[in-house]
Amino acid sequence: MRTEWGCTYFKLDANFWGAMHGGVFHDARATRVEAYRRGMQAIVRGAGDAFLLGCNHPIWPSLGLVHGSRSSNDIKRSWDRVMTTARQNLSRNWQNGRLWWNDPDAVVLAGELTDAECQFHAIAIYASGGMVLSGDDLTAIPPARAAMLRRLLPPTGIAASFDDDTLRIGRVRLPDAEMMCLFNWDDTPRTLTVRLQDAAIVTDHWTGEPIARRAGALSIDMAPRSARLLRVA
Repeated sequence: MRTEWGCTYFKLDANFWGAMHGGVFHDARATRVEAYRRGMQAIVRGAGDAFLLGCNHPIWPSLGLVHGSRSSNDIKRSWDRVMTTARQNLSRNWQNGRLWWNDPDAVVLAGELTDAECQFHAIAIYASGGMVLSGDDLTAIPPARAAMLRRLLPPTGIAASFDDDTLRIGRVRLPDAEMMCLFNWDDTPRTLTVRLQDAAIVTDHWTGEPIARRAGALSIDMAPRSARLLRVA
């Protein structure tokens, strides 16, 4: 597939089947991890300079054998799945750029999600710092949501660091600014208060609208199931 078809991207799914209890291996003396790694090393050799994405793979046995890692369940166009996959992805931000590039699954901005839920989903993808792959028909996506997709590119490669394990306030430190990722996971409104260490200009990432020019605490009113992405410079 690499040499004859020219494929440069391979998505490997259900990798954990290569290391399950009860497996029958060519080398009966091999441990499950040894057998899995030998199989993956053969794939690496065959793939050459192609990109390998591992899905449902055993974490530590896969080190050095995949370039990307699916870091969540499969996405669906529903609030429940948007929320749960976001929690899974953001909880694994520490892996991104250290072990491999995280794959938070496709960005899905068309469909029945509300505008607020779509923006929540897009900001969760941004905050993951990992790969960005569209799952929409780009010829049919509404213009406003297509603009949102364009604003996710190129990926920063930098995962957000969160203030605590509530995953409400995350910070992406870029060379020229700090991007603040604010999440309201609740079905009710919430006000989030963030602290600015220095005097700063705060703008909305999507619209460029100025939010504040100040130092100290900044309070942001959040609608239910919503997120904000602010640029602090």
